[in-house]
Amino acid sequence: MLLLIGAVAIAYTLACLLLFFGQRYLLYRPKPELTMLPNATAFNLPYEDVWTPIAGTHDQLHGWWIPSPSIQERYAVIPDEPANVLTAPKVMLYFCGVGRNMGDYNYLARVAAFHQLGFSVFVFDYRGYGQSKGSFPHERQVYEDSEAAWSYLHKSRHIPPEQILLYGESLGGAIALDLAVKHPEANGLIMQSSFTSMADVSQHRGFSRFFPVPWLLTERFDSLSKLRSLHIPVLFLHGTADSVVPPEMSQRLYDAAPMPKQLFFITGAEHVRLYQPGVQSYLRAIQRFVGLLPP
Repeated sequence: MLLLIGAVAIAYTLACLLLFFGQRYLLYRPKPELTMLPNATAFNLPYEDVWTPIAGTHDQLHGWWIPSPSIQERYAVIPDEPANVLTAPKVMLYFCGVGRNMGDYNYLARVAAFHQLGFSVFVFDYRGYGQSKGSFPHERQVYEDSEAAWSYLHKSRHIPPEQILLYGESLGGAIALDLAVKHPEANGLIMQSSFTSMADVSQHRGFSRFFPVPWLLTERFDSLSKLRSLHIPVLFLHGTADSVVPPEMSQRLYDAAPMPKQLFFITGAEHVRLYQPGVQSYLRAIQRFVGLLPP
């Protein structure tokens, strides 16, 4: 009996150690191959390859700069949806999720939607993803990557901070929020399909029933706590059919956020596949949100 108890204790300890040291490999799933480019037939977007350094390292981020649509440009348009809604130039700094790189069709579809609304877009891959140079990701590192992306827009492209809108998808929402707290001079923040904290996600998926998650987590992404320090307008977007992150988490984020804030649920939308035509269109929600932002 003692041998059995000892064996179970050893197995449980090993499982805890595996979670502690291996959680990054469960969370981040970097892919090196870019399966699509912005100028693919489905989108036909003009773009510029961008390489931006990470301060204090030899690493580099790879990104794409997609300029706002010109009059002569022929790009794929989502029919019956708003287009060129901006009254002044704005840039969407887009933070993808961490399940794939920026060459994924769904992420490029998001970029194309921003472009249709009239934004210039800067999208990039975190270190370890796509062609970006650097080691396997961790929480502090992706925050450094977001700062490098901000610096590129502000210092290299000389874009005023008040023209930059931050958009974070899934875990990218937590990264965008961290940057927004550090840069209250940004124009606004949009968090899509995002979560309250990694501890809450672990509890939702049942890990907390078996393991002491608060003691094991190194990748915390505690958005709920950070929202108290947010000083710019924020819009929360979430699909009601999201099976990865429950939409109730966006409700909790909204409840905790200071004003001004907006919340928009897209009926039937999933975690990544967010688009629903008509009144449920998240493009129209973005249009309304941008119309309320400071000029």
